[in-house]
Amino acid sequence: MECSNLLEAALKKRNIDQSLFQESTDKVLITDLQRTLFELGFRKELKWDNYQADGDYGNATTAAVAAFAKKNNFQSDGKSVTDDLAKLILERHDFLPEMYVLWAIHDSDLRTKKYISKGTKMSVTAIQVFLNTEGYGEQLNFEKFGADGFYGNSTRNAVIKYANDNGIDSDGDSLTRPLIDLFLKDIKRYYGSSWSDLAPKNLPNKKSPLVLFEASNFSGKPCRADVEFVPALEKINGYAKKANVFVYVTSSFRTTTNVQGAIVPPATFSNHLAGHGIDMNLQYGNGQWANSKVLTKYPNVPEPVKYFLSLIIDDPELRWGGNFNTKDPVHIDDHLNKDRAVWKKRYQAMQEAVQLGKV
Repeated sequence: MECSNLLEAALKKRNIDQSLFQESTDKVLITDLQRTLFELGFRKELKWDNYQADGDYGNATTAAVAAFAKKNNFQSDGKSVTDDLAKLILERHDFLPEMYVLWAIHDSDLRTKKYISKGTKMSVTAIQVFLNTEGYGEQLNFEKFGADGFYGNSTRNAVIKYANDNGIDSDGDSLTRPLIDLFLKDIKRYYGSSWSDLAPKNLPNKKSPLVLFEASNFSGKPCRADVEFVPALEKINGYAKKANVFVYVTSSFRTTTNVQGAIVPPATFSNHLAGHGIDMNLQYGNGQWANSKVLTKYPNVPEPVKYFLSLIIDDPELRWGGNFNTKDPVHIDDHLNKDRAVWKKRYQAMQEAVQLGKV
């Protein structure tokens, strides 16, 4: 299931349909597409058990592309992938970690009352991402707050409106069975029938090194990491607390390297693939943001941002991507890949933990 970020890179060049079409000879890019569609749940259409990702854009891949398009109200016969369709495929793929979190809530015992306000920041973030996708960005005030993981009036109002629009009474906080069933029903509209088959392995369990890291000054996407990277993440959180900033995670462990909005192509020995790296933006002051455009100007950045980055830079066990030869100012890792043998060991452990078979 591990694949490259070729779809992302090809989309940036535009006219991706010149490479992704029936009987195209671009086997590498087609393989990437097939693996992505597999993760999106289109195993049956791909005839995965017979062909897996073989790089052949034939009838099975055509059927999978067409099925995805139909699920997402996009006009396509599946015989080619346009830029707009590729963008939608990547967008749905990018949402999968949040959807896995919602699947876990749905699969839990709701006889003991659960409340959004008492949930983890990760579960609140997942609900916010989902509701924004469903068209409730105005109620969420999503443009200002994004998916920040904090439960307040905006999230409550969005949940109430979503529930009421679908004939369900809700106080905006209690996760009732009818409400969470509605979440899952609407999620399934966008994904193939087998999308949730991968959920259990993409969530922590006793046999897996995968963790979902949460901390006081972390928010954003689920921070998926190797258990051995947790001490570094705890240090990063401590520095964020000290600098009075919030680390808004945009990417962490990658089961594929298809990353929506990645700034630089992941390296062959990318620490993301071993669960030892994060990409992030910083939030500081009165809800102000420092994204890649701001971070790349270090040291000429707002004081809280400068202080946080200086703490990362001065830590002998951490690396800031702004100091790389090819600058990647949103990136932080622990330089695991300086020892290729150690990197390969953690890569193998993490990738095999979340995949259906050996890497």
